[in-house]
Amino acid sequence: MKKILILIATLLLILAGCSTESNQDKAKKESASKTLTVSAAASLTDVTKALEKEFKKKHPNTNIKFNYGGSGSLRKQVEAGADVDVIMSANTTDVDQLQDKNKVSKVYDYAKNKLIIIKYKNSNIKEVRDVSSPNKVAIGEEKSVPAGKYAIEYMKKEDLYEGMTSTFVFAKDVKQVLNYVKKENAEAGFVYETDLYKGKNDKVNNVVKLSDAPIDEPIIYRAGLITNKKASKEWFEFLKTKEAKQIFKEYHFEG
Repeated sequence: MKKILILIATLLLILAGCSTESNQDKAKKESASKTLTVSAAASLTDVTKALEKEFKKKHPNTNIKFNYGGSGSLRKQVEAGADVDVIMSANTTDVDQLQDKNKVSKVYDYAKNKLIIIKYKNSNIKEVRDVSSPNKVAIGEEKSVPAGKYAIEYMKKEDLYEGMTSTFVFAKDVKQVLNYVKKENAEAGFVYETDLYKGKNDKVNNVVKLSDAPIDEPIIYRAGLITNKKASKEWFEFLKTKEAKQIFKEYHFEG
C-alpha cells in the first residue's frame, strides 16, 4: 500500500511539473504574440513614439520595439531573417523588393515627405553649389538610404553632381547627415523636411533650411506587413486610421 501511495504521489508531481511547464510555454507564447517589432526609417524616430502612445490607448498590453536605420539596411535585415513584424520604409522600392520575395504580404503608403538642403546656422553659403572641397556636403549612402539616392538624383538633374563629388561625406541615415551639419562637420546636407524638427514643434539647433531639393517623383513612405501575428495586423491597420494620419500631419509629414 505504501508503494502504491508513493507511486501515486510521484505521478502527481510529474503531472504538476508538466502542467507548470505547459503554463510557462503558454505564457511565453502569449508574451511573444504581444511583442511587436517595427523596423522604421530613421526619419520616423520622433513620430513613431507619438504613434506608439496613441496605439497603446487601445492596445495597452502590446510591447513595441522599434529598430531604426536606413530603409535599404532594414530591408536587408528582413531578407536575412531578422525578427521583424512590420517594416516602415522611407520609400516604396525596398518594400516592393520584399514583397517580390514573398517577405511582405500587404503594403500601405502611409505618408509623404520632401527633400531639402540644410546648412549650419552661421554658414555663409547661399546655395549648395557654393560648397567646395575641403568643405563637405553630407548625404546618405545611395544604396541603403533613400534620401541619399534622392540627393544624387537631384544633383544630377541640376548638373551639380560631377563637380561636387569631392565634397561628399556619406552617412548611414538622415539622422547622421543632420548630425554632421549640426556639429559643423559638413557645411550642407540633404535630409527630409521633417528632420528639421525635434518632435512636433521644436526646431533642431544650429541647422537651417538652405533650399528645397525637388525631384521628379513624390517621396512616398510605404509600410509592409511581414508576420501574421495579431499585434502586427493591428499596428498595420492602425497606420490607416484618422488618428495616425493626424499624428503624421502634426509631425510635418504630408498625407
